[in-house]
Amino acid sequence: MRIRAATTVVVLAAALVGCANTDIAADQLNPTTARPQPPSEQSEQYVAALHQLVLVDNPFARAPSPVRYLYIVDGSKPPSPVPSFGNEGMRIESELKNEITTKSGDLPPIEFIASPDQRAEPERSGLTGVENDGAIISFIPAQQQENGTVHVGAYLWCGIDCGIGLTYVLDNVDGHWTVTGTTGSISIS
Repeated sequence: MRIRAATTVVVLAAALVGCANTDIAADQLNPTTARPQPPSEQSEQYVAALHQLVLVDNPFARAPSPVRYLYIVDGSKPPSPVPSFGNEGMRIESELKNEITTKSGDLPPIEFIASPDQRAEPERSGLTGVENDGAIISFIPAQQQENGTVHVGAYLWCGIDCGIGLTYVLDNVDGHWTVTGTTGSISIS
């Protein structure tokens, strides 16, 4: 009787160990469950442009940005008086939205909106032109250049006399997309 009980315990233990090893092997075969995917280059480019726009090149004469909320336009024209250069604005995929939000780090909270009209109050001036002391951001799709750089059009609008629009030049520096300058015209209100 003791031998049968001991044999049953050994067989049961071996079965459990075999099942556990099978689960580990399955995780090792599927790398997406083993570790998270790195962010896309596209999200890194837009986040670099967003950081530069909100924290450095804001329309507040290089003072710390008082913007408390960011509303990023998804697929609409940038709000006037910021020029759209005839572009309809950028449609942003859900995965890219998630990556931008995740990588935004030290930026104010982000919300994606369909139209600037959802959060803008254009008759007000200064930072009161957008709900929650916010800013409305619009991007023009990134354009890869022959020299390896990327151009990203970015616009920030926070009221009738509070806005900036420009095109950033980004370069991959030490494995990270970094704003290295601007190109073309700049609009400031």
